[in-house]
Amino acid sequence: MGAAAAEAAAGEDLEAAKLLVPPAVDEAAVLRKLNRHILVKFFAMTVLCYIDRTNLAFAALQLNRSLGFTEYVYGAGSSLFFVGYSLFMVPSNMVLVRVGAPVWLGAIVVSWGLVATAFAGLRGVSDFYLLRFLLGVTECGTFPGMWYHLSLFYTEKDLGVAYSWITAGTALSQVFGAPIAASLLALDGLCGLAGWQWLFLVEGLPTIALGLYIGCSLAGSPAQAAFLSPEEREWLCARNARVKAARLSAGMMEVGTWGAVRNWRTWALATISMLEAVVKNAILYWCPLIIRSLVSHERRTSAAAVPTPAGTLALDGAGGMATGPLGLAAAAATHEVGATSDAHVALLTALPFGLAAAWTLLLAKHSQATGERKLHATLPFLAGAGCLALLGAYIDHNPAAAFGALLGATVLWGPAGIIYGLPATFLQGPAAATGIALINSIGNVGGMIGPMLVGWLRHRLNSYATSVTILATVTMAAAVLVFLFPMHPAPPAPRSLLRAGSSDALKGGKGRKEAAED
Repeated sequence: MGAAAAEAAAGEDLEAAKLLVPPAVDEAAVLRKLNRHILVKFFAMTVLCYIDRTNLAFAALQLNRSLGFTEYVYGAGSSLFFVGYSLFMVPSNMVLVRVGAPVWLGAIVVSWGLVATAFAGLRGVSDFYLLRFLLGVTECGTFPGMWYHLSLFYTEKDLGVAYSWITAGTALSQVFGAPIAASLLALDGLCGLAGWQWLFLVEGLPTIALGLYIGCSLAGSPAQAAFLSPEEREWLCARNARVKAARLSAGMMEVGTWGAVRNWRTWALATISMLEAVVKNAILYWCPLIIRSLVSHERRTSAAAVPTPAGTLALDGAGGMATGPLGLAAAAATHEVGATSDAHVALLTALPFGLAAAWTLLLAKHSQATGERKLHATLPFLAGAGCLALLGAYIDHNPAAAFGALLGATVLWGPAGIIYGLPATFLQGPAAATGIALINSIGNVGGMIGPMLVGWLRHRLNSYATSVTILATVTMAAAVLVFLFPMHPAPPAPRSLLRAGSSDALKGGKGRKEAAED
């Protein structure tokens, strides 16, 4: 859209906003309703999306042995997901703008559920590569589609916290998925199916049901939000019109489809997203295998074991009981092997991702409360880079310290909600749909690079140390770019809105009704 057209559109929107004089409504109550109707659905979509996307990491504990996959084959298959994901993301979001989120997101979820279930029939490397590619194609519109739909309902100051629940869902999927995976892997041999086959089969079916529900129940726009009263719908539409008109008249927004492509900030965020995806996806896909290597190292270096009525407790080199989660996992692995050992590793994997989810929500809420963005986004990357460097230093000779560093590295999940709220500061309408898809598309090239890099280096060097050290360097580069990106402080959110956006909104709690003050 040219400057003259944008100015004309801004004038029309401003006049329309002036004509709308909505009645006074409780803004916090509206936000709670938005959270219950939209965020709950999107949170469930995110959790199932990442369970279906990354359950390969848990399945690999058996799958690689069962089908004879090497570390390179596993890493390449993990990365092929992102080829399909990146190639079709922008077209997918363009379709979503035309047909609406309920129809398109519902179709996306059903499609990826069918592909995820088909993994139970894997027979070899070719099947593996093809299904990973198809899973990427079917999932590609999920996250940019959710972001675009959220931008229709939430203002810039609320969008970061809203999206932080989606980001937290990516980490919590591993927390929820770990015990489920442990249970399903333990079914190895039941009805002639391997544990990894049960994993893919059982975890894919609920996704299909969710897709049908999304298609039938999601509101397509604020004007179609039946869960709001007529007065609340009128107020929400008028507020959105005022915000859009004000930002357009100030020349702060791109609105045309190709405006996002021309804006340098889109490419800067895409670069940050790519570096972030290299690290996060490497951790997502290799975390269970890294933890298993740490547990195995702990068992090998244990000096002795003391049998007890309850089982066997691993001892440290000085003859004392091995403490911490690794000691417990090593003891469990000593007591039972095979599928049971895999189940204990899967459960242990839940710890770092539980911390990642907590960091995501805490940082987003604190950033919203203070209005500060730059340090909230930069410092966690710096801390994460330091922890990854420590992980690389300790991984081959000090499993307990390495596991502690792995837990600390999860802080780099924290800034995601803040960073993904930034496109709303300069993109609107079709530009937002194209821009966020472009950012995600380029960003997920990093998702292809990360797992493959770790697999290649692990295969060649028989160690994770070098690859983890490279991840630390990539994280440091992301921290520098985030610090240099222009971020204007946002106005601190009123307390009533902070309460409205809290976790009890996702639990369905109504909270107190308090008028929002700006």
